[in-house]
Amino acid sequence: MNKENTCAWENYIRKVIPYVPGEQPKDTSAIKLNTNENPFPPAPGVQKVLNNLDTDNLRLYPDPSMSLLVEELARFYGVEKDQVFVGVGSDDVLSMAFLTFFNSDKPILIPDITYSFYPVWCQLYRIPYETQALDDEFRIVKEDYYRDNGGIVIANPNAPTSIYEDLSLIEDIIKHNPDSVVIID
Repeated sequence: MNKENTCAWENYIRKVIPYVPGEQPKDTSAIKLNTNENPFPPAPGVQKVLNNLDTDNLRLYPDPSMSLLVEELARFYGVEKDQVFVGVGSDDVLSMAFLTFFNSDKPILIPDITYSFYPVWCQLYRIPYETQALDDEFRIVKEDYYRDNGGIVIANPNAPTSIYEDLSLIEDIIKHNPDSVVIID
C-alpha cells in the first residue's frame, strides 16, 4: 500500500474536541458546586433503604425499557407512557435529542457560555452551531434567538453561570421559533 491509500481512511474520521470535565479539587474539605455533587451523606430515610437493599439484583442488567420508571413518570405527569423518554443519564438523553432533532443545514443556537458538552455533540454529529453572546450580567439576550435556525439548546439554570432565566423569557424564545425544536436542559 502506498502512503496515499494508507491515510485515505482519515478523511472519514470526525475531528472532535473532547469534553473536559470540571476540576476535581484535591482538598476534600472543599464543597464543589459546579457538578451537582452533594457534599452531604444520604438522608436517614434514604440510608435506611440503602441498608435494606436487595443486592442480588444489583449484579444484573436493569430493565432496558425502564418500564417501572416510565409508567411512574407518565402517571405523575398525566401523559401516556409512549410520551416519556428516559436514558442512561442526561448526556445520553441529550445525545439522542441532538441526533434526532438537529438534522438541518441551519445552525443550532446555543449560549456562548453554557454546558460545554453541547459543542462536543455538535462536532461529533456534524451539526452546525453558533454561539450567542450573553449580556454583561451573563444572561441570555432573547432577541439573539429571533432568527432562522436549526434548533435551540438552552441550559436553565445555565451551566456554569448557574443563572436561572425566568419562564417568560423561555416562553418568548419558543414563541419566536414556532418551526424550531427548542430544548431546555
